[in-house]
Order: sequence, then C-alpha cells, then structure tokens
Amino acid sequence: MAKQQMLILADDLTGALEVGAKLAAAEVPAQVKIAPVHPLSRRLSDAGALVIDTETRHVSSNEAFGRILHAARLARAEAIPIVYKKTDSTLRGNIGAELAAVIEAYAGSPLLYVPAYPKMGRKVRNGFLYVEGVLVGNTCFATDPLNPVSESHIPRLISTQCPLRVRSGRLTDLIDPEPRSIAVCDGETEGDVEAAARAFVSSSSYRLAAGPAPFAAHLARLADLPRGAPPPMRKRKSALIVSGSLNKISADQLVQAKRDGFQTIDSGLSSAGIDRADWYIFEHQNADGVISSEFGRSLAKSVCRILERISFDILVIFGGDTAYAIMEAMGHPNLHPWGEVLEGIPISRISARDLCGETGKRDHDLYLVTKAGGFGSPDVLSCIRNAIGER
Repeated sequence: MAKQQMLILADDLTGALEVGAKLAAAEVPAQVKIAPVHPLSRRLSDAGALVIDTETRHVSSNEAFGRILHAARLARAEAIPIVYKKTDSTLRGNIGAELAAVIEAYAGSPLLYVPAYPKMGRKVRNGFLYVEGVLVGNTCFATDPLNPVSESHIPRLISTQCPLRVRSGRLTDLIDPEPRSIAVCDGETEGDVEAAARAFVSSSSYRLAAGPAPFAAHLARLADLPRGAPPPMRKRKSALIVSGSLNKISADQLVQAKRDGFQTIDSGLSSAGIDRADWYIFEHQNADGVISSEFGRSLAKSVCRILERISFDILVIFGGDTAYAIMEAMGHPNLHPWGEVLEGIPISRISARDLCGETGKRDHDLYLVTKAGGFGSPDVLSCIRNAIGER
C-alpha cells in the first residue's frame, strides 16, 4: 500500500516554514511553496508533505475563503488524504473562514482543531486561549498593528466568520465527529496535543485537521508518511539579521542583541568593513511605522543588495510579511525545511543555484532562519547564534 501524503495550508511564510521544520524533524520530506501552486500532484511526487503559504493573513475573509477553497479542492482532486490548516497560535488571521473553506472542499467532512501550543505557553481551557496564563485578548496581541485579537473564546471567534457548527471540549467529548462541524479541542500539555493526534490518526472519520505547528508535528510523526532525514548542516559563520516586525517582543529582542554585542550594518556599508565570522543586524528606518507593501518591497531590495555584496551564510528574518517580501525579491526560491533552531524558530536551506541574480552569484547555500514577531525570549538572537553559529 502506498504511503499517505499531507497538504498543509499556512496563512503566512513564517508559519509555513515552522510547520516544514516540524515535518523535517519527524524525517518527513517536505517542500514549502508560495501560492498559487498547480497542480498538486507534481509537487508531491517526491515528498511526504507539501506546505503552501497562501498569504491570507491580511486579506479579507472572503478572499481567504476563496484561496483556501481553491487549494483544498485541488488536494481533494488529487486524493490527498490529510489536509492540515495551520493556524496562528494567538488566533490572528481569518481562521473561521479558512476552516470553513477546507470543510466545503471536502464535502462537509468534520475538522479537528487543536489550538494549543503548550511549549510556547499557549494553552486552551474550556475553549479559551491563554498565553502564559493570560487570556490572549488581554495580551499584547490585542494591539497587534495588523491583526489585533480581542476575542479569547475560540468557538465565538470562529463563529463570527463561519456558519458551521462549532463544538468545544476535551478530547473525549469530540471523538465522535459530526458532519460539517469544527471540533475545538482543549489542551494544556504536550501530552494533550499528542493524544489528539493519536485520536485523529486512528479515526475513520477525521481527514481534516487544524492548529499551530505542534499538532501537525505529532500527526507527521504518527501518520504513515514517507520518511527521509535531511542532510547534515555544519555550523555557519556569518549572518544578516533583518526585522520588519512591529511587535514589541521583536523590538526588545533587537535591543538585547545589541547589548549582547551584535554588530549593526546599513545598506551603505561596503564589504570591506565586514567581519566574515560575525552576525550583523540590518539597521533600517520605517518612517510610517506600518508594514506596508511598499515598505516591504523597499526593505527586500536593500537586503538583496547587501547579499549581493556580502555572501552571508545565514539570513535571519523576523516577521512573516518581511520574509515573504524578501523571498519574492529573491525570485521565490525553493525552500527546503531542515528543522528547528529553537522551539518555533525554523531553519531552511536555499540552494545557491536557486537564488536569482538579485543576490549575486554564490558558491555556497544560504540558510534561512525565520521567526514570527511575537515569538521568543529577549535573548533569542544569542540563543540562535549559539545553536548554529560557528564562534
């Protein structure tokens, strides 16, 4: 019997790469693509999973519904048995509309949604999402500049965007699924998330799943998917760090990194002033204080110009929109997930031959580390450097 395959739909690039890293850690070969992707069968021929960045975090709910419906219908036409809708762990984005689209594409199949991410302090109790013990609607995510989260009760949040029935409770309450419904599963420990994955894999009814990266990771480990370990990666010497995130967590992380001795670079610095074994923070100005498409394109062009002059080993990017803009400027290279540097912070490989002329000719691959704006401890950059940097 042929092994199963899996399609994962993520609404931004950092989320797509995070899931790809979880799959790689489970030794499931995965490809990460930016939509649109046609046809799915060609993309999945040599991989256990395809991860698509649908770029639906900031579009209208109707637009998000349409994009997800299109991708999920292609998956159904190709008889892909497992479809996973990757959601933000703090409930940002068009979650209800996107879950509804997946269910419609699969003719009303029930969907199991496991929103908990215990290792990152995201826990779900009685349908409410808590971040480090605080209701998400009372955290900094309530003032997110692009996707503020004011509703902490997940079923209520989904119902504002989705006409389908939403059930909520512990796993034992949700084992018997109802057609055309979304089951929101409580979870406070990693064991809870794993138990939900085991129940999904053993179920004859569930084909559709959703949640942040941990639920996908357990599914990848437990499902009968193709396996293959990624090639080894040696430690790398130099890195360029770029943040386009407006989240205060990311801003504080850059401040701490400078205190920890990280150097800075601007777009006018020549390669003569660069220590080839150091890590540099790209200093740039965002006069408007918003992440507009124009700002993203300008920042991406500056990053490409730096990479053309200085052949950094690693590119570290904070923020999904910024990562997308830079990958777009690079010509949408193939992204090969390798694993996680730290929990929730993936690393991927970009082959030198896949990089466009905007970044200059390279004789070695570029490694990409991505982090969502609201993730990580204050010293996250020092932790990343300690994990993969050659000192």
